Amino acid sequence: MVLVSSVQARDYNQQFATYGAGDYPCSVYSKARAAGDDQEDQIRQWLAGYVTAFNLIIGGTYDIFGSTDFNGMLQWLDDRCDKYPNANLTNTVARFTEVVYSYRKQVKPDQKK
Repeated sequence: MVLVSSVQARDYNQQFATYGAGDYPCSVYSKARAAGDDQEDQIRQWLAGYVTAFNLIIGGTYDIFGSTDFNGMLQWLDDRCDKYPNANLTNTVARFTEVVYSYRKQVKPDQKK
C-alpha cells in the first residue's frame, strides 16, 4: 500500500521540486550517455542517490533493483528516453521504480523475511 500512496502522490505534471540532474529532460540524459563525459558521471551520481533514497524511504524495500542492477536500470532508461526524449528524468526514473517494484529485494539477502 505504501507504493500505491507514493505513486499517487507524485505529480506527473511536474508540480514538485526537482534538483540536480533530475530536472533534465531525457534528451540530455541520452546525449550524456552517448558522450560518456562528466555530465554522464553527474547523472549517474544523481541516479545512485535517487535509488538509495528510494530504498531508504519506501518501506519493505531493501534493494529496488531486485533481479536487475544499476546497469540494467541504465539500459531501461536508455530505451525509455529514446522513446520519450522530452520526459523529465525524475519522472522517468520513478516509472522505472514502478516497473521493478514487485521484483525488489525486501530484506537483506542474508536475512529471512
